[in-house]
Amino acid sequence: MRRGDKIEMTVENALGTVTTLHWHGLLVPGDCDGGPQQLIHPNDRWRPVLKIDQPAATLWFHPHPHHDTARQIYMGLTGMIIVDDGTDARLGLPQTFGTDDLPLILQDRSFASDGSIEYQTDGLDIVYGARGDTVIVNGVIAPVAKVPPGLVRLRILNAANAQNFVLRFSDQRTFHVIAADGGFLPAPVAVAQLTISPAERFEVLVDFANGKAVALETGPDEEMGIFGRLAPDGSADYVPVMRFETTMTKPLVKEMPTRLVELPALSQASAVRRRQFIVNSGICMNRTRNGEHADMVALTGINGQTFDMERIDVETKLGTSEVWEVVSAGMAHPFHIHGALFRILSIAGAPPPPHLAGWKDVVLVEDKAELLVVFNQPATREHPFMYHCHILEHEEAGLMGQYVCV
Repeated sequence: MRRGDKIEMTVENALGTVTTLHWHGLLVPGDCDGGPQQLIHPNDRWRPVLKIDQPAATLWFHPHPHHDTARQIYMGLTGMIIVDDGTDARLGLPQTFGTDDLPLILQDRSFASDGSIEYQTDGLDIVYGARGDTVIVNGVIAPVAKVPPGLVRLRILNAANAQNFVLRFSDQRTFHVIAADGGFLPAPVAVAQLTISPAERFEVLVDFANGKAVALETGPDEEMGIFGRLAPDGSADYVPVMRFETTMTKPLVKEMPTRLVELPALSQASAVRRRQFIVNSGICMNRTRNGEHADMVALTGINGQTFDMERIDVETKLGTSEVWEVVSAGMAHPFHIHGALFRILSIAGAPPPPHLAGWKDVVLVEDKAELLVVFNQPATREHPFMYHCHILEHEEAGLMGQYVCV
């Protein structure tokens, strides 16, 4: 999509079950957002008109029906959206799609003995999120990308239900983050390792000029302890995600720009109010008379309330900004806000690292985060925006709220 486009989308539901389609990160009004209120029944069509008016960014789309989002995404309903505003060409960035500009949709899956995707949830899956033992990229196990011997742009999306990916290259080379959820950073940020939580996106530049093959790897999800291990044996080793091999062709891009896109200065004084959101998840053991536990029930909610589609939790005003303080209780939560972008003011009381200093719509909150949220899209009580944990099993268990923007 290009900034300035006005696009009529046609979404036809051929699933045999009810669904919705949410444009994650796209700044559109609530009646086009595709949240759980905008159900598309089997054999029906939904035709929203999307007016594209935001900076260049890597976004995505996925279903959002309440109580079935996690399963539908796990079974494959995920795709990437790219918004272009001309900045790529102006900066001379890699932009030959499929050659030096590659989409990488990362997920983890478990498979049954017949090779089918196996999705099932028990008490621990609800508490920690569903986690698989196999990493897939764009739906493929262990893919190989043939890339030119120069700078290559990777648009990385974590579309997993719950897994945080801790990415590095097998030769531990340095690479550069150039953009986050909502668009470009002011300048490339050099990193050797990058953590990406569910629903986050990062664009990175990797230099393959040395011509050597290299693997992209992911390490154990330390936020989840023993439940974050990807290796089937529970080890803490890095496991391969995919492999890159250089071709004999000439590089399309050799030089990295030193500056990207300047961002407006952060100003808490512009905020019209401050709100606090305490995100909580835990388990309750239902016990039998002899003291043995019968089952486990997840207890999740924001500010002590589980999600209720009939309740509006927050009212904001169009054209204003607010400071949202998100407090994570129990474990780390990737917190997502529909219909708005934010800048991170602080994480655990400290300024955000440079690669998290740009526009975002998801933030991984382990302790506390302060966000300066800008509200530029309207949402009514009939079609409100959501805010929620993007561990999908948490969202479905009630860790979600609704807000209107009037």
